[in-house]
Amino acid sequence: MERSIILFVIQKLMHHVHAWKSQARVDIGRFMPHPRCSQIFRDITCQTMIGAKNCYMSAQNIYGSYAGEGSGYESEKTARFQTHYGQVCCYDEEGKLMQTSYQPVIKVTDDTPYNPGYPLRAYEFGTDPYIGQFEVPGLSVFYHDYMPYFFCCKYAKFRCQLFYWRRPSSGCQQYQPPAVGEALGAVSFNTIDNDKFIFNEPGVFTFLYIPKTVTTPEVRIQVRLERYPDRRVDFSLLGRQIGQANLVQPTNATVITGIAIEATGTDRVHVVARKDTRRFRYRTSIIVGNILRYFDVMRIQRFRGVMVYVNNVERGQPEIYVVLEEAQVGIRIRESYNLDIDRLSMYQESMGLLDIELSVPPQYGVRPDGDKAREQDMRTRYNLPRVSGLMRPFPDQTSASYLSGLSLSDVNAEGIRQQIISNYLIPGTGEAGSRQTMGILTQNIPTDNMFTTSQDIDKKFEVFPEVYIKSEPIYKTSAEYETGKYRFVPMTGQMLSQRLQTCRDLQLSDRTNWQPLQNLYEQQYGIDYCPDNPSQIIQECGDSVPCLNDYMLFNARLLGMEAQNNWNSFSNDRMHASRHYNSCGPIMIEYPEYLMKTPVLSSGYLEGDVARFDCFQTHWIKGDYEYKCGIVVDYNDPHSYRFEWNKGSQPWCRSREKDNLFKWLTGIFSTIGIIMAIVLIFLCCWTLKQKRRHQAEEKISSLYKVPIRGSMVSRDWRIFRDITCQTMIGAKNCYMSAQNIYGSYAGEGSGYESEKTA
Repeated sequence: MERSIILFVIQKLMHHVHAWKSQARVDIGRFMPHPRCSQIFRDITCQTMIGAKNCYMSAQNIYGSYAGEGSGYESEKTARFQTHYGQVCCYDEEGKLMQTSYQPVIKVTDDTPYNPGYPLRAYEFGTDPYIGQFEVPGLSVFYHDYMPYFFCCKYAKFRCQLFYWRRPSSGCQQYQPPAVGEALGAVSFNTIDNDKFIFNEPGVFTFLYIPKTVTTPEVRIQVRLERYPDRRVDFSLLGRQIGQANLVQPTNATVITGIAIEATGTDRVHVVARKDTRRFRYRTSIIVGNILRYFDVMRIQRFRGVMVYVNNVERGQPEIYVVLEEAQVGIRIRESYNLDIDRLSMYQESMGLLDIELSVPPQYGVRPDGDKAREQDMRTRYNLPRVSGLMRPFPDQTSASYLSGLSLSDVNAEGIRQQIISNYLIPGTGEAGSRQTMGILTQNIPTDNMFTTSQDIDKKFEVFPEVYIKSEPIYKTSAEYETGKYRFVPMTGQMLSQRLQTCRDLQLSDRTNWQPLQNLYEQQYGIDYCPDNPSQIIQECGDSVPCLNDYMLFNARLLGMEAQNNWNSFSNDRMHASRHYNSCGPIMIEYPEYLMKTPVLSSGYLEGDVARFDCFQTHWIKGDYEYKCGIVVDYNDPHSYRFEWNKGSQPWCRSREKDNLFKWLTGIFSTIGIIMAIVLIFLCCWTLKQKRRHQAEEKISSLYKVPIRGSMVSRDWRIFRDITCQTMIGAKNCYMSAQNIYGSYAGEGSGYESEKTA
C-alpha cells in the first residue's frame, strides 16, 4: 500500500506542469515565479536552471492522496496529504515548455546550455515540521536537488543527461487549467465562471466562499468596497474655503481598498491600501495574524498554511501574492495597477485602489470557460462544493454569458445589484439605510466581518495599533456625505452614456444667445457632474466599457486607460490559459553523444510539432531524425483517439573521421570482394570445365576398355584393317598388331573357349 501511495504521488508530480508559460502565469494558486529565474521578478540569472528564460515552481508542497490499486474508486473520498516533493517547470524565450528528454549529453554551447526544470525531492521552502530529512528549508533542497545539478550539469561537460534521466520533467498531457477571475477599477468584474459586470456599492462583501468537504478545506475571502474620493478637491484651500471635514468628498464610484483571506487551519491575511498621504514608502499594508509584516528583505514569507510573497520590482510592495497552500487558491493584489508612480510627473503618490486576480484550481468543479450546462449534475455526481461570492455570484444558474462581452447594460444592472447585495453583503457594513435583507443563498455563508473580528489565536494581538489599519476605512468621510443628496447613487450604463453625451455637447457648444441664468446653470452642471474632457473620453475609450466607466467616474485618463489595457490583457491571458493543448509529450529517445534537437529551443511536444535531430558539425546523423506529433484515431470508435509521434528508429551520431574511415574500408573491401567474386566465378567455371573434360575422357576411355563381342567383328572389316595397315605402316608390323589384337578367338565371351586357342 505504501508503494502505491508513493507511485501515485510521483504520478501527480509528473503531471503538475503547464504546457505554456501563459498558463503558468495565471495559475497563481499552484505555481509561483521562481525566485532566481523569473522575468516577473526581474531575476533571470537562472543559476539552477541555466539556459531557461522563465521558470515557475510549485507554490506549495505537492499533495497526494491514497490511490489504492487504481482499479476501483478508493481515492474518490480520501483526504489529501502533504509530501516533501516540489516541482519546477521552465520555459524558453517563446514561452514553450522545456523538456528534459531533449537534454544533450554534451553541452551545445557553454554560453547557452539547455537545462529544463526538474522535480524536487525536497521542496525549497521546507515541509512541516521542518526538522527531518527533506524538510529543512533551503538546506534539504540544496543537498538533494541543487548540489547534484551543480556537479552533473553546471560544472560538468557531459554528465547532465545522467542527471535528467533521474529527474525527468512532465509532458503536461494531463494538466487542467484553473478558473481565473479579476476585479479592477470601479469595479469591473470578470468572474471565475466568465460572467462580466460592473458593480458599485460601499460595504464588505463575500468575495469567495468554498464550504469544507472531505477532500477540500473551507475558503473564505472578503473584500471591502469604499467610495472613492473626488480628486478635484483642492487641498490648498484648507482653512480658507474648505474645512477639514470637507477634504474627503466621496464620488459615486466604489473601489476595493482591502481584502481578507483565510482557510481551514491557516492564518488570516489582510492586505489593505494605505491612506492618503501615507503611501510614500509603503503603498499597502500586509497584516498576518493581527501583526503588521514587512517584506523589504524577506520577500517570500511562509506562515501557517499560507504563503505571502511580493514582487520586488516596484518600490513600496504594490504587488502581493497570497497562496492558500492546501486549498491551492491564489490571489494577486495590486495597488494602482502596480504603476511606477515615480515616472508619473502628475502624481505625487499612488491612487489608493486595489485590483484583484483570483485563481481557483479545478478540484472545485468550476469550468475555466464558464460553461454551466452540467453544473448541477457534476456537483451532485462528484460531491463538489458550491463556490459562490462576488467572483461567482450566480452559482446555481445553468446558463451563462461567457460568450458575450461587457456592455453598458451590465453596468450596475438593477437585477444583478439586488442579488449581490442581498446574498453577499456582510450585515452591518455599507452606508446607513442600505439594504440589509438576507438572501436565501446566504444560509450557508458565514456573515461575520473578517476586517473587524479575529481568530481566537490572534485575539491577544488586538491591542496593537495595526488592528485599526484593517478595521477602519481608508477614506473616512464626514457624516453629511452619507445622507441626503450626497448618498451613494449607482450610475447605470444608460446614465453613464447620457451624461457623457450631455457633457460633450456642453463642451463643444458654441452658443452665444444664452437665456438669463442658463449659462450659469450649465456651467454649474459641468463643474458638478462632468469630467474635464468628455470628448476625449469618448474618442480614446471607444466601446471599452471599463475605460468609459473609470475614465468618467475617476476623471483620470491614466486610470481609464489602465482599466482598458488590463481588462483586455486579462481577457487574452484567460483565453490562452483555459485553452486545452493536444500534446504527445516529449520523444522518449535515448540521447547519445553529440546529438541535438534542431532548433534547440523549438517546441517538441504539441500536436503538429516536428522534432528534428542533428549532430555536431564533427558528426553525421544516422537513423530516423525527423518525427511529427499527430493524432491517431480508432475509426471503429470515433471517441477513441490519442496523440503520439510517428514510429522510427533511434537517431545517433557518428564522427566524420570514423565515417570516412568506414567509407574507405568499405570501398577497399568492396573492391577486394568484387575481385574475389570474379576470381571465384572464373575458378568455378574452370573447375566445371575441367570436370566436364574429365567426364568426357572417362567416357571415351571406358569405351575402349570394354571387350568387343566376336559376333560384332566381321571379316570384311578385318580385311579393310589389314589393307589400311599395309598401306600406312608396313605389312609386317601391321600384321603383327592385327594379330595381337584380333588374332585370338574369344568365342562367345561367356566361357573359357579362348584360353587354349592359338
